[in-house]
Amino acid sequence: MSNIRWFAVSNPEYKRYPEWRRSFGITDEGVVFVPAAMAGDSPELHVMLCAANEGQATAVHLNHHFVPSNWLKRELPKHHELIEIIEARARNEDITLIY
Repeated sequence: MSNIRWFAVSNPEYKRYPEWRRSFGITDEGVVFVPAAMAGDSPELHVMLCAANEGQATAVHLNHHFVPSNWLKRELPKHHELIEIIEARARNEDITLIY
């Protein structure tokens, strides 16, 4: 797998989310990785294993599993809009914290 650059957006005013929930990764090829926990109803380990079973690359960042955004959009269409917002931020590099 290629190198992944990790980013995190700032916490919204008056809210505190853990850094991993605000993080996403981008590969050199432009693949965006989002937290597997976005699936909500399924444990993130289960989501990661499903992605890996389908031949998708997966990653661990801040002790949490991340999966490709395109795969998660396809598998969980109810989060399609939120994932597209993350992808837009990744494309525009609209970020505040870079590792």
